[in-house]
Amino acid sequence: MNMGIGINTQKPDEGQLSRKLEEVACGVWFTSRGTAMPQLIKYQDQDGLIHSISQIRVITREKKYYCGIPIQEYRCSARAEGRVYSFRLYYYMETNCWKISWEDG
Repeated sequence: MNMGIGINTQKPDEGQLSRKLEEVACGVWFTSRGTAMPQLIKYQDQDGLIHSISQIRVITREKKYYCGIPIQEYRCSARAEGRVYSFRLYYYMETNCWKISWEDG
């Protein structure tokens, strides 16, 4: 008879990540416990111009699995060029790659 020990030990999977993602460069500060905290991002727009956003405010940080791939998801905001940007940063731990998904269009 199974008493529930050892069941549901699989990591919950979010399925396929359906948001539009762009690759970014990310400057990261590591806490004393090894937690990565994004401090600066640089991205290239459609015209080829490189933009930089600093003083990132991390609202939430959560480890998720999308189709079995471990990803650290950060919900963030930052003020740049006179406006507030809301976005999600995704850190792909297996490939050390950062991607962004903009919340406001």
